[in-house]
Amino acid sequence: MPVIPAITTKLSIEDAIKHMARQDPDVIVIGEIKDTFLAGAAVQAALTGHKVLTTFHAEDSISGLLRLFTMDSDGFLTASTVSCVVAQRLLRRVCVHCARPYELTPMDLRRIGCEFDQMAGAAFSKGQGCSHCRYTGYRKRVAAFEVLVLNDPVRDGLIEGKTSHQIRRICKETTGLVTLFEDGFYKAALGITTVEEILRCLPIFHKPRSFGELARLLGK
Repeated sequence: MPVIPAITTKLSIEDAIKHMARQDPDVIVIGEIKDTFLAGAAVQAALTGHKVLTTFHAEDSISGLLRLFTMDSDGFLTASTVSCVVAQRLLRRVCVHCARPYELTPMDLRRIGCEFDQMAGAAFSKGQGCSHCRYTGYRKRVAAFEVLVLNDPVRDGLIEGKTSHQIRRICKETTGLVTLFEDGFYKAALGITTVEEILRCLPIFHKPRSFGELARLLGK
């Protein structure tokens, strides 16, 4: 019996994206943007009417947006095509079996950057440790989110080369951005996670708003 040699093709991820775009799909999913070529390919696919979903590593949504912006040789295209950036971090959840009310100490308030009068309505808790959580005080996880929606002021700030601090301020003023730390702080104030956990896992760029203001912004 004759042996038929196997034919192998070396299909790179660059070629795969080009072939996918030619099939005119509604949605293109790129696992992770690692270099300028993938960033440019994602932007070009979005410019031709496709919805592109992708991931990349960054500290928060603003840092991710600026990283993608610097990868693109023509920053105007990135500012025109990106519609939303979502950042997330996983936090350990307080064990419901051994949770006890917890009162913030002056040191906790200093590290968070809040005053006592900003905590009205908050109910912090902390796990004491039990057999259900292997005596850690934590069981399962909960995600903290930061959703950055690009509007005209944010796009103008990108094109003008504003810093991350300035863009973050524009987002808070025009889109109601709730930062990762603020979302984690709100979940800690509900007793879902702890102050120690949010200070360990989440970046702090400015003092969080009050519990009542965050409840209003998050629609709670």
